[in-house]
Amino acid sequence: MVKMNQRNFKKTALITALSAALVIPSIANAFVVEKITVEGSNRIGFETINSYLPITKGQFLDADLTKQTIERLYKTGFFDNVAIYQRGQGELVIEVAERPSISEVKIQGNKLIETEVLEDALKSLGIKQGRIYNQLDLDRIIIDLKRRYQNQGYYAASVSIESTELARNRVDLLIKIVEGEPASMGRIALVGNEVFTDRRLKGLMDLSETGVFGLGDSYSKPKLEADMEKIRSFYLDRGYAQFKIASSQVSLSTDKTKVFTTINLQEGDRFTLSKVIFTGETILSQEEIDRITDVQVGDVFSRSKIIDAVNIIRERLSEEGYAFAEVTPDTIINPTEKTMDVTFKIEPKDRVYIRYIDFEGNTRTRDHVVRRELRQLESAPYSLKAVRQSQTRLERLGFFKSSKIETKRVSDDQVDLIVKIEEQPTGSFTAGVGFSQVDGISFNVGLSERNFIGSGNKLDLQINTSAARKTADIGITNPYFTEDNVSLGMGLYFREIDAEELEIADFTTNNFGVRASLGYPLSENNTIRYGLKADSQELVCAADFNACFDHIDQYGDKTNSLQASISWIHNTTNSFYFPSKGQKTTFTIETVVPGTSNSPFYKVFAEENLYLPMTKNLSLHLKGGLAYGNGYGDIDVLPFYENFYAGGIGTVRGYEPNSLSAKYDLNTDGSDRPIGGNTRVLATAEIISPVPFIEDSSNQRISWFFDAGYAFDGIDQVKFNDLRAAVGVGYSWITPVGPLTFSFARPLNAQENDDTQAFQFTLGTAF
Repeated sequence: MVKMNQRNFKKTALITALSAALVIPSIANAFVVEKITVEGSNRIGFETINSYLPITKGQFLDADLTKQTIERLYKTGFFDNVAIYQRGQGELVIEVAERPSISEVKIQGNKLIETEVLEDALKSLGIKQGRIYNQLDLDRIIIDLKRRYQNQGYYAASVSIESTELARNRVDLLIKIVEGEPASMGRIALVGNEVFTDRRLKGLMDLSETGVFGLGDSYSKPKLEADMEKIRSFYLDRGYAQFKIASSQVSLSTDKTKVFTTINLQEGDRFTLSKVIFTGETILSQEEIDRITDVQVGDVFSRSKIIDAVNIIRERLSEEGYAFAEVTPDTIINPTEKTMDVTFKIEPKDRVYIRYIDFEGNTRTRDHVVRRELRQLESAPYSLKAVRQSQTRLERLGFFKSSKIETKRVSDDQVDLIVKIEEQPTGSFTAGVGFSQVDGISFNVGLSERNFIGSGNKLDLQINTSAARKTADIGITNPYFTEDNVSLGMGLYFREIDAEELEIADFTTNNFGVRASLGYPLSENNTIRYGLKADSQELVCAADFNACFDHIDQYGDKTNSLQASISWIHNTTNSFYFPSKGQKTTFTIETVVPGTSNSPFYKVFAEENLYLPMTKNLSLHLKGGLAYGNGYGDIDVLPFYENFYAGGIGTVRGYEPNSLSAKYDLNTDGSDRPIGGNTRVLATAEIISPVPFIEDSSNQRISWFFDAGYAFDGIDQVKFNDLRAAVGVGYSWITPVGPLTFSFARPLNAQENDDTQAFQFTLGTAF
């Protein structure tokens, strides 16, 4: 192992210079070059060397050309030594000693900076396998790598390079890195601030000083620069238009473990706005400009408000088709009055139209499925509002992991829209064979697909069979049954359960029926849906369940009914799976059509979801739900098998599914299971964020939640003190086989007879 350094480089350069000095006199007498011969080159061909020579055949060679030849060849960096002499009559011999080539480059000791990043940096400096090895590059490598570590606060990092000579004039390079510990922030000194205290300004910074217990942030040059920009923005948004950071100095402790920073500030005077003028071809009325902007005469100058006004006017003009409008704010400072005049120069440019709309990334979903969601049309004037609405509608589909609409300018008055989408799983599939003591051997297959073969249609198929149960359900929905976005859904279902064989329920219902639904869009965000279902039902009671037998005695065990429903949905959310802002309100009424059943009933559902962005990555989700049902006609109560239940994922996590209600009395009713109720109250508050420490978590979310709810026997029996509550953490993930969600919850006020369940999960159900 030989350590390369500047000493070796100087030695090689000196030998080369002395060789040139000794060779040049030997051919001091000029002669005509009739032949050029190169000796000593193995990897570098004659043509390559000849391209660097200042002399050609037939030319006189003298001392000056000899010196020039040696210098040019040496400057190529290919050779350790170059010698020139005459042989025979007119033959010029160039003897070279090639520098070794790099066989392999290894990096050792790096943890902070990934090896791939360092390898890319070395390649940019010409250090990689197969390249000519040049000792002069070693210092450049060391300086560059040290700089990269120092930018991240590792001032004690050291870099050394070792080489190993190999056969066939090759070398291996080993770059040894000792990262050491990052330097922590010592004192941050602010100089020149009189209006705001050190504590106020330092509170804006991400970097913090090392405290008395030795706790503090590691120094980072990019973070320091970002903190200085925060201070600058803070002043400029509070009227100090002439504020500037005059200088900043960084110094190191002697052991290189602490960084001390001094920031020199020049605050200047505070300015207010004396004039606010909008000039040029404004297109918009002055009244509208005043309404949409927040820059008024008498206000304290604020750079962010000026920038906001520029963006708002540009966006508003883009809605009128002026996609490339320019809005330039000019300011004139009146130092004696401490006022400022602001003039917004508006130049709308040409009105822009859409030429083509192209799609990228939809390998499965058909173009027309994406196109029908767009509110920006080809050949129409460009509208930023329509483009944003189009992207929101694409996000609401739930077909895509991400969607982005880019604008490509093709002329002064035409643009193309590029819709870039990344598809994601849109359904779930299950199939299996099982055995249990209750069911015996069972077979099941299930498919739920919201984008069936890329058509945008929704397909649901579930088939299960065992000794205890046989169920089948199939349905399909076309969301664009007509060009006016009227949806049509059709389905049929069958369920036959042997309650005696099952031995896990006090009653079961065997059903067969068909259903249909129509959805009509009332506006961009409002839809009304109608449903109709023909159902044939048989009620089967367990041996000792008295309430079930009482119902059969009065109304019979078989019921045929026609059920109708109507729903109103208001949806302004920005995504299907993981909304971060917007509102979704649903109100539904279901009822048995009078005269079609001997035990008619109705149900009313109301649910409100509100998503409020808190930060870039955090959003607050507030949810409230109310359900109520009752009988009418010959029955004055909701049939017990139609009761509502609470508990489990989707209602109140931390409690067993369908367990939160009063329970039957085993002695009088023959059962001790939950009764359910005709009234259910639910509430949820949760903070949702992407999963931390995962680079791409666009298909995953984590939440911290509070759930509350209960099922009551009558709306007049609702008591908020009876609501069960729980807190916990939830996780949701769109997996290749369907949506997965699980939660870990802790009940807050569980009663003695409540059934709790800390861990819960579901797969294949949308969350």
